[in-house]
This record gives sequence, C-alpha cells and structure tokens, in this order.
Amino acid sequence: MRRAAFWLFPLIAFAVALFIVLFLVQINPSAPNMSLTENNDEIKSSEGLKGKLGSWISHFSTTEENGYFYPVNEVTLNLDMGGESAVSEMYRLTIKPQNSDELLQVIEELKQSTLPYVMQNNEDMKYITVDSTDQFQLQSLVTKLKTYQITATVAPFTEEK
Repeated sequence: MRRAAFWLFPLIAFAVALFIVLFLVQINPSAPNMSLTENNDEIKSSEGLKGKLGSWISHFSTTEENGYFYPVNEVTLNLDMGGESAVSEMYRLTIKPQNSDELLQVIEELKQSTLPYVMQNNEDMKYITVDSTDQFQLQSLVTKLKTYQITATVAPFTEEK
C-alpha cells in the first residue's frame, strides 16, 4: 500500500504537468515564420518595402491571414454619394437623473431599448446622453422616463468642431 502511494503522487503530478503542456501547445500552435524577403535582409526604406509588398491592402490581407489584426478604436468615413446628402439628422437625448434610484431606472430603460449611451460626471451632477437618428425611438424613451418622473429632452444634435 505504501509503495503504491509512493508512486501514485508523482505519477499524478507528471500527468497533470503533461496535460498542461499539451493544452498550452494546442491553444498556441507555432506558426511558421514568414519572411518578406528571400535572403532575410532587412528592408531599410519604405520604397523598398513598397516594391516587395505590392500595395498596403495586400500587406493587410496577408497579416490578417497570419492571425494578426490591427487594433482600431474608431473609424470615420465621409462618403460623397454624388448629389443628395446621405447624412441623416442626428438627435441627442439628454437625461439628468437627480439621485441614484433615477439613475438605475434610466440605465435599465436604456438597456431595454439597446441604445448606446454615454454617462458623464460633472462635479456633483451626472448627465446621460444618447445619440440616434431615430427621433421617434428617443421620444418613446422620453415618455417611458416621464412615467418615472424623470426629465429628459430631445434636441437636434450638431457636432462641435
């Protein structure tokens, strides 16, 4: 019995260590190293890089295939549709909850409406703003908040520059 216990604990420890190593290898497979040049020389200038890669879009597509994605926080596109203005009017809903109970009720209503919101702390007052192109959805949210006796205002929104 002692001999079995003497060998049982090291065998269990070895099995657990082997499992951890195999698990780590499985979730982090080693990818083959890809080189941009045939002779592994470093490229010193951007013009040499442009000639080797072709264009920046092909460079991005090859890096995406390798599993690397470039981090992007915000992307803004201005499209000229030629003719009519494709920009729809933005509306801003401003809510000023007076206490924490009103704040929790407002947050729950916003979660149910699935509208993105921004909360700002201004000294002792909190402001919640919701930007949307759908004025009717914002107005329905205002009427829901009035049932809780919470004041909210909807106004056309123009971005300050």
